[in-house]
Amino acid sequence: MIGYRPGGSPLHRAHPYTPLALAASLLLTVFAFGSPGAVGAAVLAAVVLAAAGGVLGYTARPALALGLATWVLLLVLHGLLGPEPFVAAGPLHVSAPGLRRALVLGGRLTAILVASLTVLAVVSPARLVDAMTDRGVAFGKMYLLVSTLTLVPRLRARAAQILEAQQCRGLRLGGSPLGRVAALGPLVLPLILGTLAEVDEQVLALDARGAGRPGRRTALEAPGDSALQRIVRWAALLLAVAAFAAKFAGHPL
Repeated sequence: MIGYRPGGSPLHRAHPYTPLALAASLLLTVFAFGSPGAVGAAVLAAVVLAAAGGVLGYTARPALALGLATWVLLLVLHGLLGPEPFVAAGPLHVSAPGLRRALVLGGRLTAILVASLTVLAVVSPARLVDAMTDRGVAFGKMYLLVSTLTLVPRLRARAAQILEAQQCRGLRLGGSPLGRVAALGPLVLPLILGTLAEVDEQVLALDARGAGRPGRRTALEAPGDSALQRIVRWAALLLAVAAFAAKFAGHPL
């Protein structure tokens, strides 16, 4: 499952910018790491972040589903077909530098997936809107970000409704592979048309509420912030800067 999951963890209660800053720092830092050990530490940090948000089990399944195929591809391309020297790994002979490269790339992907899914699970779109409004963010940028964060849950809910409606009308999803492909038409076309109609309705609704008018808006329930959270956000940013500084200085981790 992908999307916001209500909860009472420290990350749920924190200012929305705090988990966003932690995840963004992790996403940037992992690209500055060049060794399997350092990348493994970044993966562990992403797992700790998900555990702190109480969503580790919630994010593990989609992260595994999204990353497993890439992991297999990396291990085959770099581990089995990589350059010499080769080392024995049971009945197989794998490339030592290729395996190292596969672990680095796969670890980066895993850290990015876990951190991104954690942010989607712990950051409430409504609280994020209030936080961005309180900071004076332009409405267009705010709407674009929040719409992106809520896109997958909205599409999933709409697809489930369409599927139930079409099955009530006699749509059969089983049978041969060709029959299953043919069943995609009655599902995909209403999903696309419904999404376009929803966008048109949202534009009209936002225009009626004066969304495009200039001026600073007032957040009715601005999320609470603290000096400690601001320090954590700045520390996360400085960590990413330090990691890239070390990489460009010729001392990558």
